[in-house]
Formats: sequence, structure tokens, C-alpha cells
Amino acid sequence: MLLMAAMLFAGCESVPRDDKAFAAPTHLTARLATPLDIDLNWKDNAKAEAGYFVEYSPEANNEYVIIEALPPDSTTYRHPHLMPQSRFVFRVLPYFGPVSGTATIHTGKEGPQQPPDRPPKTNAVASVKKSIRTMATFAEGAPTDFKATLIPPAGARLEWVNHAADADGILLEIKPEWGNEFKVSAFLASNATSLVTYNFPFDAGFTLRVRPFFYGRPSNTAEQTTGIDPTMPAGTWKPAEH
Repeated sequence: MLLMAAMLFAGCESVPRDDKAFAAPTHLTARLATPLDIDLNWKDNAKAEAGYFVEYSPEANNEYVIIEALPPDSTTYRHPHLMPQSRFVFRVLPYFGPVSGTATIHTGKEGPQQPPDRPPKTNAVASVKKSIRTMATFAEGAPTDFKATLIPPAGARLEWVNHAADADGILLEIKPEWGNEFKVSAFLASNATSLVTYNFPFDAGFTLRVRPFFYGRPSNTAEQTTGIDPTMPAGTWKPAEH
């Protein structure tokens, strides 16, 4: 009886609770690594994050823009080559979502780009939609039947079946043959099931996938003011007028 109870408990713990799976990052700090480089550090609390968006507020007015997408388990980022004697406000925003399978293309030699030979297909039958905002159905919201077709010489038609009921959007993620990690390449609408994209480098291989995602809760904010540009003679730099 005790053994069975222990097995049931272990089975429940194999899927993290939503509050643990989607926990917000905490303890964000910003410090000067050099007069013009700011290092961010934070505590990674989530168990199921797909990655982190690093954001800053250009006007320090609670309007944020994404400056980098980082892989899961990240806890540091350096924002380099900043304007001197300027105030920067940062936060870190986790994102979550199940990923599709992968597909690969290998682009051709340089030459005129051909148009698609047909428009992207639409789903003939409505797909079953599942919430990706709870671990109970998280995996079932992953896209299926992901395909990538080369449009010679350097374009691709991507198609998939969308199963996410409540995504904030869909991310296109690409790993080039010379890289070790997938990188976020494009933000798509939450109901997207296809994409035609061009301008890949010539004569190279790429692995692609898509991920419906939702934004998690942001970290605390952290701010820092950069120093004087060390390459400029003393007394020659003046802040821009606003």
C-alpha cells in the first residue's frame, strides 16, 4: 500500500504543477561591467520555459521592447555598447510553449529566386485545440505534421497543423548547420498554419521548427546608468537634448 502511494506521488511529480512550471524569474540585477556594458543576472525559477526574452524600456516609461531571446535555463545577459551616461531599465520575460517536430532544407547556389509553385495548404479538417497554459494539456498543444519545402534557391514553404487553443503567437525557430542552438527567427499570428519565407543564405543547411507560445510573468525591473565613454576626450561629450 505504501509502495503504491509512493508510485502515485512520483507520477504526479513527474509533471510539474503549473505554478512551478510557469514561475516568474526573480532577483533581476543590472550592474556595469564596463562604463558602456551592462550585465544582467536573475534567478531562473521556471521548470518548463522555452526561453527568456530580455527587454528594456527605451524611455523608462513601462513600454518595453525585446532586445534578445535566450534559451531555457538562462540566468545572465550582457547588453553591450550602450549610449554613455544614459539610464536603462530592464526586465526578463519568460515564454512557454510546446514545440513541433523539425524539418530541414538545404539551399541552392546563388541565382534568381523562384516563386512558390503553389499557395500553402489550408487544414481541410479543423484540428483539435488544447490549452498550452496548463501542464495537463501542454504537450497536446504542440503543432503536428510540420513540413518544410525548399523554394529554389533560397526560400522555403513551411506548413503545420495548429493545435494550440490559447497561444499569444507562434515562433519560427531556426538552427543553421554551423550552429548548436535554435534561434527565434520570426513572430507569427497565433492561428498561423503556414509561412513562405525567403532570403536564407545560399548553399547551406537549416533545421526549422515552430512553437506556439504564451508570455509568462515578468521579473522585477532593474535599472542602471552607463558611465562616460572612455574613448572620448574628457569634457567633449554632452547628453542629447530631449
